Amino acid sequence: MLILVSVFIGFGSAVQAQVKLISAKIISNEDSSVITSAHIVNMNTFNATNSYSDGTFLMPFTQGDTLRLSHISFKDKFIYTGKLLIPDAIEITIFMEKAFVILDTASISMYRSKKEFAEEFANKEIESESESVFKYEGPQDLEDVDTDLNAHVSLGSPITFLYNMFSKEAKEKKRHQKAKVQTQREETIKARYNIEVVKKVTGITSDVEAEKFMKNCPLEDDYVFRSTDYDIVKNILECQKTNQ
Repeated sequence: MLILVSVFIGFGSAVQAQVKLISAKIISNEDSSVITSAHIVNMNTFNATNSYSDGTFLMPFTQGDTLRLSHISFKDKFIYTGKLLIPDAIEITIFMEKAFVILDTASISMYRSKKEFAEEFANKEIESESESVFKYEGPQDLEDVDTDLNAHVSLGSPITFLYNMFSKEAKEKKRHQKAKVQTQREETIKARYNIEVVKKVTGITSDVEAEKFMKNCPLEDDYVFRSTDYDIVKNILECQKTNQ
């Protein structure tokens, strides 16, 4: 009997710590219009995303996490999942309250006509730089210039020289830019689909199991780079359900 109770307690703890997926649509409580580009952050895991053009978003969470929703035109909203029964991956509706910003009174001065502006500008005193700033300290006569008339360097055609110089520089710049873009692309792919992301979304605790999951559920680099966080999370959860 004691063993049976322990099993149920352990099972209850595992269920409570299970990673779920909140699917929600954010709308204004003033006119029921959808709110796009709202910023959503899980304050416990620091995962973040934005609401799409239809006001929807997806966010992994565990029971007890706090979600913060913010938007420049609305008041911040906090959702504590410990006291709410949020269905897993079933869309719910979240209302946000409009925020009104009171600006200080601004004093604006403008000219009544172009003529008034031109007259004031013409009468404005402009400080000139000191002549010492532009003082030239080089040779005063041609005879004073240090030259070596015996030094001759054959450059060939001036057009050929300029073409060779600038074409090499342009090619090197293109190679450098291409390498930089490729590096940024690889970093983005690694940051969006890795062992830690798999562990957070699926609830897997072992790095070995997470790595095994990634081998069984591979995502193409181009897909990861071009897709949204929503699509990647959705693919991970679908793959997890398929392999259960």
